[in-house]
Amino acid sequence: MKNIRFAFILIILSGLGHLAEAQFRRGSANKTVTYEEMYNDPYDINKLFVGITPMYGDINVGNITSGFGLDAIYYLNDFMHFKGNVRTPYFTGSDFARSAALNSENFDGRARNYIYAEASISYHIWDKEQESESMISLYSKNYEGAQWAAKVPKRAEIPNKRREILFARLGGVYYETTSELSRAIKAQGVNVRGYGVEGGSDTLNAANIGSESIFGNVLGYGLSVGGGITWMKNFAAKPDKTYEELVDDHIFTTFLDLFILPVITVEEFLHKPSDATQFFRYRGRDINTFMFGGRLGIDGHFNRTLGWGYAAEIGVRPGLQKRGFYGLIKITFPMYGTKLDYKVEAFGR
Repeated sequence: MKNIRFAFILIILSGLGHLAEAQFRRGSANKTVTYEEMYNDPYDINKLFVGITPMYGDINVGNITSGFGLDAIYYLNDFMHFKGNVRTPYFTGSDFARSAALNSENFDGRARNYIYAEASISYHIWDKEQESESMISLYSKNYEGAQWAAKVPKRAEIPNKRREILFARLGGVYYETTSELSRAIKAQGVNVRGYGVEGGSDTLNAANIGSESIFGNVLGYGLSVGGGITWMKNFAAKPDKTYEELVDDHIFTTFLDLFILPVITVEEFLHKPSDATQFFRYRGRDINTFMFGGRLGIDGHFNRTLGWGYAAEIGVRPGLQKRGFYGLIKITFPMYGTKLDYKVEAFGR
């Protein structure tokens, strides 16, 4: 009886072993993907990219804005590229300090709309190609409806070429904004002198501001000096199975810049203290400013005729002293790319 039981257990274990082996072979087969390379040249990219930024968010200690803008980048051969961007709020309500100033009974005069513009030229210290790999998700048109969203996609590790650029850049920066000045005055401990529209004088300082909100305009322009590293891929392959094309055409950059803005202006501003019956014109130059700052960030886009891009940065923007910290995030879509090559070969018959 014991021998029969032992033999029965052996038969079951043997069957389970064959079943596990079959499943393993099937899983291994499913994990094998063959493909035909279509192109693999990170130097064969579009020269010009122009995009619309439909959404950005800029959080600064003195003002918070959200809005839209334009971005452009141009690659000149393999040794230089140019970049520029400009952004502004959607409307008054998305320019928080300006909106608060215009709705304040204690503010008078012009409240500047937020504008930020920047342009730079970058020189490639090195521009080289090296072997790389990409982990690409496998997608099939056979995934119907929500099946793709509910799947944990399989991924294939595909060898390809990567272009690496180390660059140094020099740029110009300009911005203007309405800013909340009351917190800067308190933090700096300064005395801001003012002269009444109808005569007399007044002084704003941490002792007498209290909970009042005071607004004014800040303008700045100067240089940015820095550099970064860009990684480029331009690879595509066609799998032999039912999967869609495997593509990696990502252009990704990390950067570090120093801001040098020698011109920072706090304009004169009109304010009516809560205990006064008239407006006073205060000297903006009594508020301290600073000219050096910096930022660390990333940006990326794709080498396509029609694609999208993104960017994020954090740093200290020159302006009101002790009020310079900021963070920025933006999405660019659509982004149009072109090689600027419109020549067509012609042959005589």
